[in-house]
Amino acid sequence: MANLTKDRMLQAATRLLQSRGYFGTGLNDVLAESGAPRGSLYFHFPGGKGQLALEATRAAVDEVTLATAKTIAEAETPGTALRAISERIADLMRITNYERSCPISPLIHDGVNDLPALLDLCREAFDTWMGLMEEMLLKSGLTSDRAKTLSLLAQTVFQGGSIVSRTHHDDRMLLDAIDEVARLIDKEVADVS
Repeated sequence: MANLTKDRMLQAATRLLQSRGYFGTGLNDVLAESGAPRGSLYFHFPGGKGQLALEATRAAVDEVTLATAKTIAEAETPGTALRAISERIADLMRITNYERSCPISPLIHDGVNDLPALLDLCREAFDTWMGLMEEMLLKSGLTSDRAKTLSLLAQTVFQGGSIVSRTHHDDRMLLDAIDEVARLIDKEVADVS
């Protein structure tokens, strides 16, 4: 029962942090959405909101990382992988009425510079996701420098495209932008093959 309560709080915190950011997510909101008793919050998260946000974000980052790695492993080309990842993001935006996309971008936009553990987790997440893409591009025959640059480009377009899509409630903006990057990358890979 205790783990179920903790899991419900983590899931609620994940949803709220992704849609409202760190400073827009209150502990009372997490308790209300999770249905958890008030006393359970500090029992499970003695570090308070900071610990809850860190654990919830870590779980969300791990989920995205696993899904991204699986998508890359199953893709025929780097472009196919990028398109599949963008479809997953677009699906999340649509089912959440454009309130959610990336688990860490709302935290960065919120300005978590004074929360070093959370900022470090965000950096680690971006580095991991770009590393997965970079490895995929290296295996496709691109040089290390080129793979690094194109993985940064792809991650930047995922982030920017998600924000623009959320703003306009139109997932085509993300999907079209990533499609262009996917074409560019697949052409470059074909040229070195």
